[in-house]
Order: sequence, then structure tokens, then C-alpha cells
Amino acid sequence: MSQEGLLRIVAAIAAAGLGAWTAVGLKRINHLVLCVLISFAAGALLAVSAIEIIPEVVQAVGWSKALASIVSGYFLFFLITRFIFHICPACAATHTEVNFKAVTGAMIVALSVHSFMDGLAISSGVLDKAHVGFLIFLAVAYHKFPEGMALTLIARGSGMSRLKSFFLTLTLEATTTALGGFFGLLPWMAHTEGWIALILGHVAGGFLFLVIHALLSEAIKHHPRSTLLATFTGAASILVTAALISR
Repeated sequence: MSQEGLLRIVAAIAAAGLGAWTAVGLKRINHLVLCVLISFAAGALLAVSAIEIIPEVVQAVGWSKALASIVSGYFLFFLITRFIFHICPACAATHTEVNFKAVTGAMIVALSVHSFMDGLAISSGVLDKAHVGFLIFLAVAYHKFPEGMALTLIARGSGMSRLKSFFLTLTLEATTTALGGFFGLLPWMAHTEGWIALILGHVAGGFLFLVIHALLSEAIKHHPRSTLLATFTGAASILVTAALISR
């Protein structure tokens, strides 16, 4: 992995670690704060997918292959959420903490796939156009912070100590995100731009699932005004950054 890609992976893991450290000092999940953070990240994921990733994937491989890759990413996250566990505990923990009394094996499997895809997105973005890769990293880092918070709070709610909860979150996030990042070396080794585009389309499909799940099924039901404002702010941060770095 390039030095740039490695630094971005480390920074994304650090964002999750910062969220976990923040949660160590909290007594319980703050619904409004978590909704706002998730909505902000969802807006960023939506913007980077719709404005940057999807148009580029379509240009690289055509509509049919692009659509197939996007659908594959969306349904992978859908199937995990439907039959294993919520792919994004942070998205689902905003108002359903009664269902999160323990860190289960199913939760760890679901979150591991989620974090693996985060790392894959970052490393694949590095292999793509410079500004797109940075925007992907930024959106993922936004989402990592509330993700780290949620998992730590769930672990504490299951009876773990503050220290154990923190290190569980950090270890899980670090290993799975790094593994996804290193897996992203495969397209680079193959020197196949079309393959990279298909991976990014798959990633975009997963991002879209997270956006829909976070906004429609959770946050917007409870704090619509704050949710929408945070979503627009997150999307605007990506658009402004894209305009600045593409000059």
C-alpha cells in the first residue's frame, strides 16, 4: 500500500478510536447527538457516492456494469442486516438500545464486513483519481467517529469495563479496516482500471444502503429537523471540499 493510502487507513481508524474514547466518558447513548453525527456522515456518503463515485464508475465501465456493481454492494449490506445483524450498529443504535444489550458474534461479523468495506473504499480510492480518493476517505472518516462511539457504548452496556470496551472497539476497527485496505492492493497488482471502478461501484452501493438505513429507517423518524440539517451540512462539506481540491 502506498504511504498515502496507509496514512488514510490509520487516520480512519483513529477517527473510530476517537469516537470510542469519547464514548468512554458517556453514561448512555445521547439520541440527538448520535442522530446528528450519523446524519452528517450520511450526507457526506451520499454526496461522494452520487456526485463523484457513481458518475466515474459509469464513465469507466458503462451503465450496465456500473449498476450491477452498485446493486451488489447495496444487497450485500441488505442481506447482512436482514439475516445476520445490523451492518451499522451506530445507525441502528440511535433509538433501539434495548436491542443492543450485548456485543454478540453476529454484531461483530456485521461490523467487521462494514469496516472491511471502509478500508477497501479508502485503498481503492487512492488508486483512483486523487480528489475522489480523498473525498472517499473524508466521508468514511466522518462515519467512523459515531461508529466508534456506538460500539463502545454497546460494549459498556453489555457489562464490559470502560477500558475493555475501548480496546474491543479499537481492535475490531483497526484489524478489519486495515484488512480491507490491504485487500485493495489486488486491483493495483492487476493494473486493471475497470476492476477498480467495479470495486468503487460496489462500495457506493454499500454507502447508499447506509444512507437509506440511517436517514429513513432511524434518524429522520425521531429528529427530522436536526437530521436534515446535519445531512445537508455533511453533503455540503464534501461539495465544498471537492470544489477546492479540484481547482
